Amino acid sequence: MPASPQHIQQQLEALQHRYLKRLQQDWPEITAMASQLLDTNAQNWQDIVKGLKFRFHTLAGSAGTFGMPELGQQAKALEMELDAWLDLKQGPDIERKQHFLNMVQELSNYSISEPQTTPTPLFQSLDDEFTRKAQILVFSKDGELGKQLTKAMDPFGHQVVSCQQLEELQKTVAVQKPDILVLDMPHNRLPDALKKVLSQLLADEQQPTVLFTVGEKESFTHYLAAVRLGAVGYFMKPVDAAAIELRIQRLLAQRQQPRFRILIVDDDVMLAEHYRLIIEQAGMEAKVVNDPTKMLIGLQGFQPDVILLDVNMPDCTGPELAQIIRFKDEWLGVPIVYLSSETDSQRQLDALVKAGDDFISKPITDQALAVTVFARAQRARQLAEMMTRDSLTGLLQHATVKERLGDEIAKAKRSKQELIVVMLDLDHFKRVNDQYGHLVGDQVISSLANLLQQKLRKTDVIGRYGGEEFLLALPDCSLKKAKTILDGIRESFQAIPFSAQDKPFQCTFSAGLARVDTSQSADENIDRADQALYQAKHNGRNRVELA
Repeated sequence: MPASPQHIQQQLEALQHRYLKRLQQDWPEITAMASQLLDTNAQNWQDIVKGLKFRFHTLAGSAGTFGMPELGQQAKALEMELDAWLDLKQGPDIERKQHFLNMVQELSNYSISEPQTTPTPLFQSLDDEFTRKAQILVFSKDGELGKQLTKAMDPFGHQVVSCQQLEELQKTVAVQKPDILVLDMPHNRLPDALKKVLSQLLADEQQPTVLFTVGEKESFTHYLAAVRLGAVGYFMKPVDAAAIELRIQRLLAQRQQPRFRILIVDDDVMLAEHYRLIIEQAGMEAKVVNDPTKMLIGLQGFQPDVILLDVNMPDCTGPELAQIIRFKDEWLGVPIVYLSSETDSQRQLDALVKAGDDFISKPITDQALAVTVFARAQRARQLAEMMTRDSLTGLLQHATVKERLGDEIAKAKRSKQELIVVMLDLDHFKRVNDQYGHLVGDQVISSLANLLQQKLRKTDVIGRYGGEEFLLALPDCSLKKAKTILDGIRESFQAIPFSAQDKPFQCTFSAGLARVDTSQSADENIDRADQALYQAKHNGRNRVELA
């Protein structure tokens, strides 16, 4: 479970105080190093300059993050001055060295000052608990829409409440805010009181209500009116309940996805810890690696969506590390975002050319860091999903689900736990396509996919094997229990009311179950479940058979 916002806030404040204490302890050493430069006979002046340059580079990148932006700006100026010294063959003259020392001594005043800002919470942490069941509120004057959706949503476990009067709606939302509001659009202009209710529901920053609208006509004008109300969906009467349920599942699935994982590689321990806390405060999961040589271990165990990589680290630069990451095909698609106080645009471009995807200049505000990382992770996850997920159902594709089954077989062999493989197929599906068209057939397939995702566990493997066939793997589950679960899903699916061409109809499926033999391959186990599915079809369909 992620830490609470209050706990993260306390950690951020404690980290800021630790940083200030470390700065006060380090400054005498920095001043002493700068004083050594006044010795005109010093043979190692270049080593001293390089050491100081690294110290000020680190300070330039971290001070602003901990509420001391002026210190960071001055440190950057000193770093650039030292960088210029390295181009001098004989080193700077005594006057230039004295001026530099004076600047360092003046800067020491910043090191004992209090931070200008204290960390503030950014976002509410995301809750790991998730359900694919929604609280749906229907507002319709005639009440028929509410009755229809109540019946249609029941197999999916959604709770539907219907209101016909504005006063009833106001009282209902005051008691419990719905996940989804389905509004039957009136013929005339919406009353101001209804607009106020909608505005309050949709303006909730933490978890706004999703608005669907239902109307009798489809036109640009009607669509525009719905958009201006804040709707994310418009459905024509008579309402296709399966289409609404499909849209609900897609919205809820966005909340179900695991938290984004961010790997932070930075040798500055305190700064990396600050980044970790900010990223976790924004609802993501973060892991820190301070030693670049341990980075590959962090990758294998963590499977990040994004890698935040410091450019300047001792012994190994960020671009060098990025190129090492790209040696492995499995990490080619993971975005690498460089973090550095480097302001030279050419050096930034050089870093990006070497295996990077983006460049963030330190210091960066906490909110900018969180938003940048979140956007990158979201895009990376979407691209990864496109590669492994079926576009219609969102389930694992054929090759991927077979690969996952193979992984589960290996896991079951190690743990000596039972594993059940299921082959599932819609009954008489060709008739649905022939009679109602492939678009309606797609709705049937999507509804079954949604039902499977809702009724099964997160640990279960669910894939679209092909066409109207599905492949499931149920770990740590007995054959008897698996049959009970599949029979329950079968009954729920049979109860879903579909409609096409103003005609209602139902669909069913058959399934074959087999206890996995860990001495056999994935294909051999699938074949045994497929034989049981064939038996279910032979015995009359709409049933579950065991191998």
